[in-house]
Amino acid sequence: MRPMLTAAAMMAALTALTACQTQSAAPDSASAQPAGPDISADAIEAHIRFLASDLLEGREAGTRGYDIAAAYIVSEYRRLGLEPGGSDGYYDPVPLQTMTVVADAARMRIGDEALDYGQTFLVGPHAEHDTSEIEAEAVFVGYGLDMPELGLADYEGLDVEGKIVVTLAGAPDNVPSDVAAHLNSTITRTSTAAAHGAAGLIYIAPEGLTRWDFDRLIPRASRPSTSTAAATATDLDVTATIGDAGAQILFDGTEHNFEALKEAALAGEDLPRFALGKSVYLAQATQREIIESGNVIGILPGSDPELAGEVVVVTAHLDHIGICQPLSDEDRICNGALDNASGTSIMLETARAMSEAGAPRRTVAFVALTAEEKGLLGAAHLAANPTPALEEMVANVNLDMPVIRYVFDDLIAFGAEHSSLGPIAEAAALRADAYLTPDPMPEQALFTRSDHYHFVRHGVPSLFLMTGFSSPDEADDEGQGFLQFLGGDYHGPGDEADAGVLFDQGAKFARINYEIISSIANADARPAWNADSPFNPD
Repeated sequence: MRPMLTAAAMMAALTALTACQTQSAAPDSASAQPAGPDISADAIEAHIRFLASDLLEGREAGTRGYDIAAAYIVSEYRRLGLEPGGSDGYYDPVPLQTMTVVADAARMRIGDEALDYGQTFLVGPHAEHDTSEIEAEAVFVGYGLDMPELGLADYEGLDVEGKIVVTLAGAPDNVPSDVAAHLNSTITRTSTAAAHGAAGLIYIAPEGLTRWDFDRLIPRASRPSTSTAAATATDLDVTATIGDAGAQILFDGTEHNFEALKEAALAGEDLPRFALGKSVYLAQATQREIIESGNVIGILPGSDPELAGEVVVVTAHLDHIGICQPLSDEDRICNGALDNASGTSIMLETARAMSEAGAPRRTVAFVALTAEEKGLLGAAHLAANPTPALEEMVANVNLDMPVIRYVFDDLIAFGAEHSSLGPIAEAAALRADAYLTPDPMPEQALFTRSDHYHFVRHGVPSLFLMTGFSSPDEADDEGQGFLQFLGGDYHGPGDEADAGVLFDQGAKFARINYEIISSIANADARPAWNADSPFNPD
């Protein structure tokens, strides 16, 4: 799972949770009987203990530890009789690169006024060009959103061809949280600007409008980032970020004061869109280093001649964050037992159960993804460049960080409300004596922060499954079990197999996963987007 805010910053989500739970009643235990395959909690435990062992040193993409984990996955695929589905046997190499902004080469000038890098502006590294620059007129396009079916057309009537567009963080209040997360993602903002002919982009991240405001972004600017062309390639020459101070300079002397624009955004009012009447100069330089890593793909072929070409893609990211800052001098390894050895292990046990049950009608691909922690990069590559075995992907079921340290009553199925996968997930949960609840943390924008998101972007109906916030144990109920992990061992050395992992809850999660995948793979009709979903490509 990509980084979240701490648990302390999310306690407000617990209030919202109560409202969420009233929208989906718990099942009647007398009518909802657990069903499904013989799932082994012992097998899940064995997988987690190996993948989260110190031997693998946190499984960071591009390291020896990740390569050992990938070899383990291949051996399991072979044992289960899954066929190779990668471009190189079971492996599908993903072209990764680390990128670092050369601070001394970064430039931003508004008219004749030069801004200070790291003080009033930042530039992003470029995935393709070592150096690039642009000088052009600036045009304010509000939030820079383009989804006409929701009444969002911020570029309408504006000429931005060859110009630098200026966008404000956020979205109108009436936009659903998952859609807002999609529209505010970097890849959507930049691709939307490029599609309208812009040559550069300035993103305003002011205090109070976004949890990742400019001041919080400054310390991250000097750190290397990792990319693959499928995740970050853009036709824009340079992208930059400014905060309140930079925005005041940019809007000074125009027909709209920036503070007034910010107040309008905070009040949920419509934003004006206009040419600023100013020329802006931007320049960047990027240092890069190539990394070798890859996804691991095993195929369970379908049995129905008419449906076998349709592929249900099951994903779980195999990587974690590797050697991290120590809690003590003795432990510097972030083992990632829950993030995401648990999801990967549940995927393997699901694959075992499905292979023993006989071939489903549709083909099922089990994919251990690389570089999720570096920006969902393995998924971005696969969704944009499917191997021949995955040419016709009809659904994605993604497993990322099931927090199986507490007994869970409910699940969160991100994306369920957008396609026919929703009723399938709900029925599977009921058969396991569980139920679905809506996203209890919409402010975290989780919809765009796990691997399923790139399949959604490419038009594939998708589900991202997580353990929910409800538990029969009072100490873990109302999100306490989840948030205790999030505020403690998440992305730290304490995320280990011996740290209270309930392997029987992993088996419960696997049964639900099995039921969902089996239902999709054996249904008469392929999954379909809901007609009113903003992600429906039709």
